[in-house]
Amino acid sequence: MCYHCQQAVEKAIKAIIISYGAQGGMPKKHNLSFHLEQIKNKVEIPEKYYDYADALTPYGIAVRYPNELDIEERHVRDALLYAKEIVGWAEKIVEQKE
Repeated sequence: MCYHCQQAVEKAIKAIIISYGAQGGMPKKHNLSFHLEQIKNKVEIPEKYYDYADALTPYGIAVRYPNELDIEERHVRDALLYAKEIVGWAEKIVEQKE
């Protein structure tokens, strides 16, 4: 579940990047804070989203290296909350851009 939350947020942020033209192409990274940095001069990013991004980013590799993360129920709850909030924020930005 946490992996899917990370993926949803990654795709949502990349949708913002694409809506603003993706100068230089789409970054081939999975670090969510890195992706937020790509749009920080174009949209207002709540500071807490950097914390959410840092919490979610490790889940992008958890599927490949599952023994490196000890995921508990609270992590899943947090990941779902963070993903819901960031994806909703991204949807509004992309809709405004259309």
